[in-house]
Amino acid sequence: MRVRLPSFLQITGGDAANLTIAAAAVAVLTIALWLAHRNESPSGVAGIPVVIPHHSAALLTSERAHVSDPRVGQIADGVIEAQQREINAIRQGQP
Repeated sequence: MRVRLPSFLQITGGDAANLTIAAAAVAVLTIALWLAHRNESPSGVAGIPVVIPHHSAALLTSERAHVSDPRVGQIADGVIEAQQREINAIRQGQP
């Protein structure tokens, strides 16, 4: 990846406002990447309740899919069965 700051300065004239905007953009990107990197995903027992909405969304999407292709319908049915099974297993394992 090449940094194109020299050509940016050439095009814009390199005035203070443009340099400030470029520096702010770099700072925002750096902070966003740092925050995303340090974000911890829930794991272990604490992360189990987070999984249920994820599986429920896949379940609802598959249930609401009205497809005419029988092969796609079989896939959707398989997703529905698997997601229901996993949601039930998660709920049974919760205290």
